[in-house]
Amino acid sequence: MANGLNLILNDNYYSWPPDMAPFYNSDFVGTWALFTGLGLIYVAVQRKFPDKANIVWLLSACGFLGFTGFLELAHGFVFHNPHMLGYGMTLITVLLINFYIIGSNTISSRKLTGEQEHKLEERDTKMKESR
Repeated sequence: MANGLNLILNDNYYSWPPDMAPFYNSDFVGTWALFTGLGLIYVAVQRKFPDKANIVWLLSACGFLGFTGFLELAHGFVFHNPHMLGYGMTLITVLLINFYIIGSNTISSRKLTGEQEHKLEERDTKMKESR
């Protein structure tokens, strides 16, 4: 969320490549980060929230983290700025943590109980019979 507020309030944060700087510094990108952060906080405080909706918020966060992480690293390399290199590495690390959370949160990665497997088999046989 802090990155989003920074991009909303500061229109000169990213300066390279010069042709794309207006888009990178736009309020659209900052609002994307702000809403994604608020959405993740909303999901975190809910007792029950659908897994698929949670994954949508995490994927939005992955998109923003990858986008800004790459930009920070690129600025760090181009301008020899250690702050931006360090922050870019931090964003990429958080991106990888998000990917791990998504991978461990999907239904396909969970072990099914005997009852769940039985229900899935019944559903599959009903679908085959209806054809």
